[in-house]
Amino acid sequence: MKFSYIFPISLGFTDGIITALMISSYLILNDIHMSLSFAFRISLGSAAVGTFSYFIASFASNRAKLTRLSKHINPYRPTGMISGALLNDAFTDALFGTMISGASSFLGSMIPLGTFSLTGSNAIIVVVVTEAALSILGFSLSRSLKSNSIPWIFGMFTFGVAVMLIGFYVKIVA
Repeated sequence: MKFSYIFPISLGFTDGIITALMISSYLILNDIHMSLSFAFRISLGSAAVGTFSYFIASFASNRAKLTRLSKHINPYRPTGMISGALLNDAFTDALFGTMISGASSFLGSMIPLGTFSLTGSNAIIVVVVTEAALSILGFSLSRSLKSNSIPWIFGMFTFGVAVMLIGFYVKIVA
Protein backbone atom coordinates (compact mmCIF):
# COMPACT_ATOMS: atom_id res chain seq x y z
CA MET A 1 0.00 0.00 0.00
CA LYS A 2 1.25 3.46 -0.83
CA PHE A 3 2.20 5.16 2.44
CA SER A 4 0.17 8.31 1.71
CA TYR A 5 -3.02 6.22 1.53
CA ILE A 6 -2.68 4.96 5.10
CA PHE A 7 -4.18 8.10 6.65
CA PRO A 8 -7.38 8.41 4.55
CA ILE A 9 -8.05 4.66 4.57
CA SER A 10 -7.49 4.22 8.31
CA LEU A 11 -9.41 7.37 9.16
CA GLY A 12 -12.27 6.45 6.85
CA PHE A 13 -12.68 2.88 8.10
CA THR A 14 -12.28 3.84 11.76
CA ASP A 15 -14.67 6.79 11.45
CA GLY A 16 -17.21 4.70 9.55
CA ILE A 17 -17.22 1.81 12.00
CA ILE A 18 -17.21 4.00 15.10
CA THR A 19 -19.91 6.36 13.81
CA ALA A 20 -22.13 3.44 12.83
CA LEU A 21 -21.67 1.87 16.26
CA MET A 22 -22.44 5.12 18.05
CA ILE A 23 -25.62 5.68 16.05
CA SER A 24 -26.98 2.14 16.04
CA SER A 25 -25.69 0.41 19.19
CA TYR A 26 -29.06 0.60 20.89
CA LEU A 27 -30.71 -1.23 17.99
CA ILE A 28 -27.88 -3.75 17.69
CA LEU A 29 -27.60 -4.63 21.36
CA ASN A 30 -31.39 -4.93 21.73
CA ASP A 31 -31.72 -7.06 18.55
CA ILE A 32 -34.16 -4.57 17.02
CA HIS A 33 -34.32 -5.23 13.28
CA MET A 34 -32.72 -2.78 10.85
CA SER A 35 -33.46 -2.92 7.15
CA LEU A 36 -30.63 -2.94 4.64
CA SER A 37 -31.91 0.35 3.17
CA PHE A 38 -31.74 1.97 6.64
CA ALA A 39 -28.19 0.62 7.10
CA PHE A 40 -27.31 2.02 3.68
CA ARG A 41 -28.74 5.47 4.56
CA ILE A 42 -26.85 5.62 7.87
CA SER A 43 -23.65 4.61 6.05
CA LEU A 44 -24.18 7.30 3.42
CA GLY A 45 -24.73 9.89 6.13
CA SER A 46 -21.63 8.76 8.00
CA ALA A 47 -19.58 8.88 4.81
CA ALA A 48 -20.89 12.35 3.91
CA VAL A 49 -19.95 13.83 7.29
CA GLY A 50 -16.57 12.05 7.32
CA THR A 51 -15.83 13.13 3.74
CA PHE A 52 -16.52 16.80 4.43
CA SER A 53 -14.48 16.74 7.64
CA TYR A 54 -11.56 14.98 5.95
CA PHE A 55 -11.42 17.47 3.07
CA ILE A 56 -11.48 20.51 5.35
CA ALA A 57 -8.81 19.09 7.67
CA SER A 58 -6.60 17.80 4.86
CA PHE A 59 -6.69 20.95 2.75
CA ALA A 60 -6.16 23.15 5.81
CA SER A 61 -3.17 21.02 6.84
CA ASN A 62 -1.68 21.09 3.33
CA ARG A 63 -2.20 24.85 3.11
CA ALA A 64 -0.60 25.39 6.52
CA LYS A 65 2.46 23.37 5.44
CA LEU A 66 2.77 25.49 2.29
CA THR A 67 2.47 28.66 4.33
CA ARG A 68 5.24 27.53 6.71
CA LEU A 69 7.49 26.54 3.82
CA SER A 70 6.83 29.81 2.02
CA LYS A 71 7.67 31.78 5.14
CA HIS A 72 10.97 29.93 5.52
CA ILE A 73 11.93 30.23 1.87
CA ASN A 74 11.01 33.88 1.47
CA PRO A 75 10.36 35.63 4.80
CA TYR A 76 9.60 38.97 3.08
CA ARG A 77 6.74 37.69 0.91
CA PRO A 78 3.25 37.74 2.45
CA THR A 79 2.23 34.16 3.21
CA GLY A 80 -1.34 34.75 2.02
CA MET A 81 -0.09 34.99 -1.56
CA ILE A 82 0.46 31.26 -2.06
CA SER A 83 -0.80 30.16 -5.46
CA GLY A 84 0.18 28.13 -8.46
CA ALA A 85 1.15 24.50 -8.89
CA LEU A 86 1.90 23.83 -5.22
CA LEU A 87 -1.51 25.08 -4.11
CA ASN A 88 -3.15 23.04 -6.87
CA ASP A 89 -1.20 19.99 -5.68
CA ALA A 90 -2.35 20.61 -2.11
CA PHE A 91 -5.97 20.84 -3.29
CA THR A 92 -5.67 17.74 -5.50
CA ASP A 93 -4.05 15.76 -2.69
CA ALA A 94 -6.85 16.75 -0.30
CA LEU A 95 -9.50 15.89 -2.91
CA PHE A 96 -8.00 12.48 -3.71
CA GLY A 97 -7.61 11.64 -0.01
CA THR A 98 -11.21 12.75 0.52
CA MET A 99 -12.49 10.30 -2.08
CA ILE A 100 -10.50 7.46 -0.50
CA SER A 101 -11.61 8.41 3.00
CA GLY A 102 -15.26 8.74 1.98
CA ALA A 103 -15.33 5.33 0.31
CA SER A 104 -13.55 3.78 3.30
CA SER A 105 -16.00 5.45 5.69
CA PHE A 106 -18.98 4.07 3.79
CA LEU A 107 -17.49 0.56 3.71
CA GLY A 108 -16.52 0.82 7.38
CA SER A 109 -20.08 1.80 8.32
CA MET A 110 -21.47 -1.10 6.36
CA ILE A 111 -19.41 -3.60 8.37
CA PRO A 112 -21.59 -3.41 11.50
CA LEU A 113 -24.76 -2.14 9.84
CA GLY A 114 -24.73 -4.46 6.84
CA THR A 115 -23.88 -7.41 9.05
CA PHE A 116 -26.71 -6.48 11.40
CA SER A 117 -29.33 -6.16 8.69
CA LEU A 118 -28.19 -9.26 6.75
CA THR A 119 -27.89 -11.63 9.74
CA GLY A 120 -31.45 -11.08 10.91
CA SER A 121 -30.42 -8.68 13.64
CA ASN A 122 -28.12 -11.03 15.54
CA ALA A 123 -26.18 -8.85 17.97
CA ILE A 124 -23.51 -11.43 18.83
CA ILE A 125 -22.47 -11.84 15.19
CA VAL A 126 -22.39 -8.07 14.69
CA VAL A 127 -20.24 -7.48 17.77
CA VAL A 128 -17.80 -10.24 16.79
CA VAL A 129 -17.53 -9.09 13.15
CA THR A 130 -17.17 -5.43 14.11
CA GLU A 131 -14.58 -6.03 16.82
CA ALA A 132 -12.68 -8.36 14.46
CA ALA A 133 -12.70 -5.62 11.79
CA LEU A 134 -11.38 -3.04 14.26
CA SER A 135 -8.71 -5.47 15.48
CA ILE A 136 -7.65 -6.27 11.91
CA LEU A 137 -7.50 -2.54 11.19
CA GLY A 138 -5.31 -2.06 14.29
CA PHE A 139 -3.05 -4.91 13.21
CA SER A 140 -2.79 -3.53 9.66
CA LEU A 141 -1.90 -0.08 10.95
CA SER A 142 0.76 -1.49 13.25
CA ARG A 143 2.33 -3.41 10.37
CA SER A 144 2.29 -0.42 8.01
CA LEU A 145 3.78 1.80 10.69
CA LYS A 146 6.34 -0.84 11.76
CA SER A 147 5.18 -0.79 15.37
CA ASN A 148 4.06 -3.25 18.04
CA SER A 149 0.73 -4.88 17.10
CA ILE A 150 -0.59 -5.56 20.60
CA PRO A 151 -1.29 -1.92 21.63
CA TRP A 152 -2.93 -1.19 18.28
CA ILE A 153 -5.16 -4.26 18.36
CA PHE A 154 -6.04 -3.77 22.04
CA GLY A 155 -6.69 -0.05 21.55
CA MET A 156 -8.95 -0.48 18.52
CA PHE A 157 -10.83 -3.36 20.18
CA THR A 158 -11.30 -1.45 23.44
CA PHE A 159 -12.38 1.71 21.67
CA GLY A 160 -14.99 -0.29 19.71
CA VAL A 161 -16.42 -1.75 22.92
CA ALA A 162 -16.45 1.66 24.62
CA VAL A 163 -18.21 3.37 21.72
CA MET A 164 -20.75 0.58 21.50
CA LEU A 165 -21.56 0.93 25.21
CA ILE A 166 -21.77 4.71 24.98
CA GLY A 167 -24.03 4.45 21.94
CA PHE A 168 -26.23 1.96 23.79
CA TYR A 169 -26.70 4.31 26.73
CA VAL A 170 -27.28 7.50 24.72
CA LYS A 171 -29.88 5.75 22.49
CA ILE A 172 -29.39 7.85 19.35
CA VAL A 173 -31.53 5.55 17.19
CA ALA A 174 -34.35 4.02 19.21
